[in-house]
Amino acid sequence: MLKSMTGFGRIQATIGKSTVTVMIRSLNSKQLDISVKTPFRYRERENQIRDIISKFLIRGKIDINVNIENISAEDACVNQTLAEKYFNELSSLAQQLGIKTPENWMEILIRMPDIVGSGNSLVTEDEWEELFELVKKACEETNHFREQEGNTLENDLIKQIENIEKLLPEIEKFDPERKTQMRERLIKELNQAQLNVQPDENRLEQELFFYIDKLDINEEKVRLEQHINYFKSTLKQSEAEPKGKKLGFIAQEIGREINTMGNKSNCFEIQKRVVEMKDSIEKVKEQLANIL
Repeated sequence: MLKSMTGFGRIQATIGKSTVTVMIRSLNSKQLDISVKTPFRYRERENQIRDIISKFLIRGKIDINVNIENISAEDACVNQTLAEKYFNELSSLAQQLGIKTPENWMEILIRMPDIVGSGNSLVTEDEWEELFELVKKACEETNHFREQEGNTLENDLIKQIENIEKLLPEIEKFDPERKTQMRERLIKELNQAQLNVQPDENRLEQELFFYIDKLDINEEKVRLEQHINYFKSTLKQSEAEPKGKKLGFIAQEIGREINTMGNKSNCFEIQKRVVEMKDSIEKVKEQLANIL
């Protein structure tokens, strides 16, 4: 089963005397990029939160927010030292810029980061364990969302790959006619050149054969079919390992064979099918950019 890198998870629970909410959003990214935003109370173990996320979500741009609500009265506090520092810094800045200092200092200061908090009481080990379990559950919710998105993407990938597969026999149908047309066109152009030298018929046939052989697309057709089968078998693999990058490499090979066929074809009907194939493989690549 494929997983999308786009996901969302939200878990809320009571820890101690407070309501804690963990919310995760993930988007596509080439690497794992984690951004953690927690209250001051939990900042000392942000690295452990990152470790949990990296084990569950593996890849993507991950934003996690941890919020505390309903803080008990005995834990609530105002960080007076920090408030004073904000006041002094802002006052100095206003003086340097020649700006009038505001009258609503209290309203401004209580909105500054970490002014109003949950006090300096130590977080117990039991509270840490409950918080980490909450983070794990949020990751599981995000993974469930990713699996649902991945299922939708997988269906679209199969549709596009099967479209390429259906076009391949149509190209094969026009290939013999293409070779005949190429031979007739080359002989016609040679006759129109009005050369004074009588050509050696055996040598002419040999050169025509070599020229047409260089534009032969049988190898490309065989390799394209092999790559399509490899892509489909990789999709069906049941292991939980991420498949996005591997499928991306196979899609590149599919695109390379399609391009080569288009360059060699010299046939309008084949090139029409090649254009349709290119459209499908580009859609595949766009979807794979969001696959884990």
